[in-house]
Amino acid sequence: MAGGSFLNMKTARISKRKYKNKVELKIGDKVPDFELCDIDGKKITLSSFRGRQVFLSFFRYAACPVCLYSVDRMKQQSEMLTRSGIVTITIVNSNPEYIGRLISPKLADCSIVLSDKKGSVYSTFALGKASSVTDIHKGMAKNMKNLKPFVKTWAINMMDAGFNTDILKQLPADFMISEDGVIMDLLRAETAVDHMSFERIEACIPENKRCKCNAKDCLSPRCRKEYEEIRKDATALLHLESGSDGSVGS
Repeated sequence: MAGGSFLNMKTARISKRKYKNKVELKIGDKVPDFELCDIDGKKITLSSFRGRQVFLSFFRYAACPVCLYSVDRMKQQSEMLTRSGIVTITIVNSNPEYIGRLISPKLADCSIVLSDKKGSVYSTFALGKASSVTDIHKGMAKNMKNLKPFVKTWAINMMDAGFNTDILKQLPADFMISEDGVIMDLLRAETAVDHMSFERIEACIPENKRCKCNAKDCLSPRCRKEYEEIRKDATALLHLESGSDGSVGS
């Protein structure tokens, strides 16, 4: 599978459309610099984080039900990356007002959230778009039970996208960028719910900086695996210490 998803769901395949006259970035390329504003109007450049590893995630737009459903998982992931010394930058194709209302409150402590209402950085990174809004909606409709709490928000905030179908067709993407500004890994979504799997993200984290909490519900594959091994060892030890009648031996 090319990448993971914040939603455990089956969705319709969506074709991608390339931006005209843009060179598609690939692993090993130097990442282009950009300048965008956060919800407070502060200008942020990607190059200002040179010397630090960066996880760059492109959301669709602030009122998107899939993005709102995904934001809790993104928060958990961003917090873990922060502990590993990695900066998370989330770019949203929306006005700062809507980002501040719907997304920033949950990500403010662990991710830098930037507004790209004009889509200039989406264009620079040559991100894909769905062939039609109908294809996007098919994926959402199949999962209405999961997305139902967010659909009302979506309807109320359609002004966020300005009824611009081009924005509604935007697909997400993720880029892992090295300390010297080189693309280590990337995922261009083929459906509205695709994001880079944590297995791929963790593979880009130096071994000595990876999470070692060993919790069973940790995002880290290493921690989940270690938890299972510890549990199995503890179970085996308990079995050895117990007599055949179930009593604990001396």
